[in-house]
Amino acid sequence: MRLDKRAFSLPLVVTVVFGAQRLAAATADDIALYRGKDRQAKLEEGAKREGEVSWYTTLSAEDSAKVAQLFEKRYPFVKIKLIRLTSERLVQRYMSEFQASRFLADVVETSDFQMEALRRKGMLKPFYASSTDRFDKRFLQPQGFWAASRVTMIVLGYNTRLVPPNTAPKKYEDLLEPKWKGQMSLEREQTEWFMMLMDQWGEEKGKAFFQKLGAQNASIRTGHTLMAQLVIAGEDPMSPNSYSQYFPRAQKDGAPVDWLNLEPVVAKGIVSAMAKNPPHPYAATLFLDFFFSKEGGEKVIHEANRIASHPDLLPEPPRLREGFNFVMVDPVKYMDRIDRYAELWRDWVLRGR
Repeated sequence: MRLDKRAFSLPLVVTVVFGAQRLAAATADDIALYRGKDRQAKLEEGAKREGEVSWYTTLSAEDSAKVAQLFEKRYPFVKIKLIRLTSERLVQRYMSEFQASRFLADVVETSDFQMEALRRKGMLKPFYASSTDRFDKRFLQPQGFWAASRVTMIVLGYNTRLVPPNTAPKKYEDLLEPKWKGQMSLEREQTEWFMMLMDQWGEEKGKAFFQKLGAQNASIRTGHTLMAQLVIAGEDPMSPNSYSQYFPRAQKDGAPVDWLNLEPVVAKGIVSAMAKNPPHPYAATLFLDFFFSKEGGEKVIHEANRIASHPDLLPEPPRLREGFNFVMVDPVKYMDRIDRYAELWRDWVLRGR
């Protein structure tokens, strides 16, 4: 009996072909976490085949366009499909698309606590970006779901004509002095600042401080931009929960303002993540590497006078990020506890105002 060799060779070919396909599929699925020595070459090869990356961002129109231009100059074989929205609209759009099984986004950017909500719904994919290896660990999500590209420090902003620098509060407890009664403003929705200070101090100390702060008759403002404008104009002498980015710009323009970092400073992150089912995983990983790099997105953020996360790109002046103790808002605690702390904030500080 003569055996037909083709009967043996065909299954072997099929096995090899399907095995290669499974390997390719697994590699594409896991590329976001790949750390091999050939990582860059593998990413570029895959991104060339994909040719596109879809980036959902809250970055300004000018700055997001600069990032896209730099990326496409570095990788001309990949075009960026740019979707720029406010944080709320971006999250709503991504969730709606995901729930309809329309997987269009590759990279998503929004606030850290909104990103935590997406993570809890299983809408994100862990990734590795080699450009974040030297980042402060406080800027990285522990399981690798996101990294902060920029941060906002919550500081004491004050008008130097109304509050001479030598008399300005140097620590939180100084805000409770009788001379500051009716001489400060607070942002109405700043519950994450309240929550993180309560977490740092503990319930007893935190309650005592914030109840006394509530008795200081602060003016309650809605919106950080408005609050900063009022401090700069001298309508409000000072605010202990201001966003730091407003004051260096105004100071540079000659406004009589300054800021102090009351410790611990509470910081908030704007973070970037990979979508759960990215249509272009190679290009998405390549883009995230570039976005967090010194020559890429971090460069654009730094030049826009924001506080970039990259350790080599200190803001001007450096005291916006260095020389003080700060704690990042914990998005897990925020999601778990915000309802309770929002109620305490209203009861102890806002007091019906």
